[in-house]
Amino acid sequence: MKKLVFVLLLNLASTMIYSQFITEKNITDLTKIDSEFEYNPELLQQIPGTSIKIQAPEHFLFSENIPGFIHPGTSSTIQIQEIIGTSWVMIRQAMTPEHFESQGTHLVSQTEITMQDGKSGILYLVEFQANGYDYERLMLFAGDYHNTIWINANYPKSTKSVIRDILIESILTAQFVK
Repeated sequence: MKKLVFVLLLNLASTMIYSQFITEKNITDLTKIDSEFEYNPELLQQIPGTSIKIQAPEHFLFSENIPGFIHPGTSSTIQIQEIIGTSWVMIRQAMTPEHFESQGTHLVSQTEITMQDGKSGILYLVEFQANGYDYERLMLFAGDYHNTIWINANYPKSTKSVIRDILIESILTAQFVK
């Protein structure tokens, strides 16, 4: 338990150093997590340097270093990237169990998904260890035949009952800016 508290405090400190300016309200919200997520297109935020926008879960802080969002209270992150000129369908072909194993992760499941904007994609769930702790990663690849939205959402496995569904709902809101 002491190790978990230490890791959370260390993560909080690094977030405060590297994230955007943290307001007093955000400081009190660092450990909060809502149990529900409601899609609202007015809350979509564009990720700088990409043509992707997404609705982050409440109480997640934007971080340019990821780029994406972080929730220090659960040590969860949402990293957003854009792959220009390659379809997610092509990427999917390379995502074999052997590929995941070569990256130090274990493939748990893969699910075909439909994004909020109607585009198709695939969602992988993988497990890995870092510093002796078990983590899960949601890997989303979606988009069109020319460009891919790639999102990695990481969280400690011990928090999955609280955070996984919220992360899935959030990453399914990702879309290209029109």
